[in-house]
Amino acid sequence: MFRETDIDTQMSLFDNPADLMGKRAAKKYEDPKAWFNQFFGLVTSQIDESVFKPLFKEGNMGAPTASIRRLVAMSILKEGFGCSDEDLIEKCDYDLLTRKALGLVKMEDEAPSLDTYYLFRRRICDYADATGENLMETCFSRLTGFQAAKFKISGRAIRMDSKLIGSNIAWYSRYELVHKTFLQEIGQYMSRLNPALRKKVQPWLEENAKQTVYKSNSETILQRLGELGCIIYAVLVRVKAKDGLLKQVFEQQYIVEHGQVTPRDKKTIAANSVQNPNDPEAEYRQKGQQRVKGYSVNITETTDQDDAPGLITGVQVEGATAADNAFYETAIAKSEAATGTKVDTVYSDGAYQSADNRALSVNGVFTGIQGHHGKYALDESDGDTVRITDTRTGEVYEAKRTRSGALRIPYPGDRSKYKWRYFLPKQLESMRSRKRMDDIPQTEKNKRNNVEASIFQLCFHTRNNKTRYRGKRKHELWALARCSWINLRRLILFQGQMAPEGGIGSPNGPVQAISAYLKALSQALAHLKLCLQTPATACLWALAG
Repeated sequence: MFRETDIDTQMSLFDNPADLMGKRAAKKYEDPKAWFNQFFGLVTSQIDESVFKPLFKEGNMGAPTASIRRLVAMSILKEGFGCSDEDLIEKCDYDLLTRKALGLVKMEDEAPSLDTYYLFRRRICDYADATGENLMETCFSRLTGFQAAKFKISGRAIRMDSKLIGSNIAWYSRYELVHKTFLQEIGQYMSRLNPALRKKVQPWLEENAKQTVYKSNSETILQRLGELGCIIYAVLVRVKAKDGLLKQVFEQQYIVEHGQVTPRDKKTIAANSVQNPNDPEAEYRQKGQQRVKGYSVNITETTDQDDAPGLITGVQVEGATAADNAFYETAIAKSEAATGTKVDTVYSDGAYQSADNRALSVNGVFTGIQGHHGKYALDESDGDTVRITDTRTGEVYEAKRTRSGALRIPYPGDRSKYKWRYFLPKQLESMRSRKRMDDIPQTEKNKRNNVEASIFQLCFHTRNNKTRYRGKRKHELWALARCSWINLRRLILFQGQMAPEGGIGSPNGPVQAISAYLKALSQALAHLKLCLQTPATACLWALAG
């Protein structure tokens, strides 16, 4: 049966490691402003373990063998440090500061093992694949909601941006992709093949695709690709495969007409096709000079306030081909769920705008529209009179409205064979959007730019813009943990700015010092009373009397 763990640690007089430290070390260890104490107070102790109850149903997985909040906190610490799993476990076992961040104060307290950590993450991914709900995302939303409420952070104005991030996979050529997928998947079918087909398959299992590509010209590779496709087709027909990765790759890379297998024209292969069999969910996208095989991560955060920091309130991960405007509405909903505040204003770039997004009941401040700047500018400020300006010549025309709702002006230029230049409703809406953007004050435009700092921090520990992970669910866990760490760092910096050293309200001020002294005195009296209640101690006191 699922049980939540108690976050409070009961200590005796000799359990606190600070008692064994020097004065300077003990002061730092007990400093409420230290990152590890802040982490425990703002993250570890506030993680809602009930979110993960579906992972431990009665008669299914049983009760968790380790503290759920510590397992979640370990994920956040790992991405905060940018360390490996082995280094994380070593820190949790032997680093006093990391242990205190997890609430492991006593030396005999055991941190979760590496196997338990892996099992917990795998259960989250499996549950997300089965139900579509990522429990870590729900936990992140509630944790952010607590932090927003504690520091009175408003979610009325938010900003968002996206980042293409590479998966931890190799870049395969087309032939290598098909061959690697064949090698990876053929094992489950070998026992169902007849001897003749098994004999045809065997030479392909011994081939090194990388060497074949290196030694061969393009014509030879295309021929080999066709021959391999015929073998794969024969295998799929023999085993009557209805799904699976091998069938998926075959259908993406080949055409079958009247029983003849031919490779597809590479220009017709979709960007969201399989790029590597080790991560079938990764997609290809080229954005300017950047080429990525992986995912698009969208970050939503509150705008900075004079009396509160900005917090990341929503994280979304989709394949690299996902359009930015597809994140927009969901990002608003996630932010409202986290902060409990209705969003009024959204700052984003032009890639997020669409007709549906503009129709939402929020003020969308788009700071850039994709595409070339229009040749004509629309002016509807003078009542019913609509003027259209030719931006190349500066000439202004008074537009006439047609029955269909379009506008028309005399066609610029004397040599034109057309009398009228028409502007359809869709074109007019695009011109209005550009005008609204041009009218936005620069101070408002700058508010969106600050979200790029969050994008930079998100990818701070990546190498060559690639993460350590494969798969959409693993990237979701990575992004959520990394954003939780970013939020913590912002709150720590904010508290340092708002509470100067030694001030009345600061963690080192007199009020906090008196409170800490009274708490320590109370614990000492409680332990002394407990000792006096034991028979052996009572006898010693009697003899001493």
